[in-house]
Amino acid sequence: MELLIFWDAGAPAGMQASFCREIASLLPAKPRVCENPLVLTGFRHSRDQTDASTLLDSLELFKKRAGLSVPVLLVVSVDIFREGDEYLFGLARFQSGTAVVSTTRLENEHYGLPPDDHELLDRLVKTAVHEIGHLLSLPHCRDPACIMYNPLTLDDLTRQKRWFCPRCREQIGSRE
Repeated sequence: MELLIFWDAGAPAGMQASFCREIASLLPAKPRVCENPLVLTGFRHSRDQTDASTLLDSLELFKKRAGLSVPVLLVVSVDIFREGDEYLFGLARFQSGTAVVSTTRLENEHYGLPPDDHELLDRLVKTAVHEIGHLLSLPHCRDPACIMYNPLTLDDLTRQKRWFCPRCREQIGSRE
């Protein structure tokens, strides 16, 4: 499966190649990174956040206009949310083959901690693989170590492994 990754200009630079290698090691995917061609929309001043659903709407429209049939992941640095959620690490829309991941709450600096690119890359890979898993029609998993477990906090995400439980791995295998 080809996977197109739109890396926004505000997203952390210099980790795109490592990010792609890690994604390819975990999924039956051939990721390709390019600059984000979209204008980010959906910012809500009242929340100081961007609506992830609006970003996915824009991404879906772009895919249709560009005639893209491959899944697309958008990596942004803006803090994202969805109505009913205080914040999100990422969001996927299976029907359109689109997903978005935000680096804001994956960075140590957001929590007043010293920067750590290794931790950021680890969290970003876990979050992206989780959202791509949804694009492969995987649901959330009950195993807290599985990458398809729904992490609600940074601690949940940190505890997660770069691993699919046997049940989720079997579901991915049936889609290869």
